[in-house]
Amino acid sequence: MDTEPGAPPPPSAPTQRAWRAVCPQCGADVSLRSAATPVAVCSFCRSTLARDGESLKRLGRSAELFDDHSPLQIGTTGIWQGKTFTLVGRLQWRTPDSAWNEWVALFDIGSRGWLSEDNGRYVFAFDAALPPQAPAAAEATQTLKGWAPGASVRLGDREWQVASVVEARVAAAEGELPQAPQLDAPVTVVDLRSATGDMATLAADGQGVSWSVGRGAELVVLQLKGLRGEGPGTQT
Repeated sequence: MDTEPGAPPPPSAPTQRAWRAVCPQCGADVSLRSAATPVAVCSFCRSTLARDGESLKRLGRSAELFDDHSPLQIGTTGIWQGKTFTLVGRLQWRTPDSAWNEWVALFDIGSRGWLSEDNGRYVFAFDAALPPQAPAAAEATQTLKGWAPGASVRLGDREWQVASVVEARVAAAEGELPQAPQLDAPVTVVDLRSATGDMATLAADGQGVSWSVGRGAELVVLQLKGLRGEGPGTQT
């Protein structure tokens, strides 16, 4: 990464204005905070929608969200590394033994990040270019499954310790998303930690490999407003 791990990267394009269209399935209004958002889930009929010029195209339907009692919601705002963000989307992940959220955080400067939420623990991370040592897509799933918790691996310019290796699936989604979720498709997810406190995730779904780097976050530091119970969130 060209920026410090855990810091919002500079936007690749000028900050986008809000955008609005009608859901082709149910006719509900779909308002996006960023016109650059490629995919959204209709909050009324749960249709997964993709931008198609000045309209929306239905790709399928997302499953219903399960109630995980998260204090966060779409429309919650906060501050990270001095930059203001709004939570605009969410992926709900599940394994046979656990579940967690990955919230899409849209920064006022136009960048996007991920606020992961797992049993009251939070990590702010940002997608980054794959390190040269990452396994190729065709072999990534098998390679990552062979990594054992506690093992050391070198990725990028540092050593990482494997914290966990799980096979997870996206169970449901809501709001604005950087790409269409592949519901119930198996993804091998490896969480890593560095000696300097950075956290990273390497994930493989059989077709591609993703890499994100970030740091742990405390809710009090995030200065969150609009939490569940404080007021209605803004739905997409």
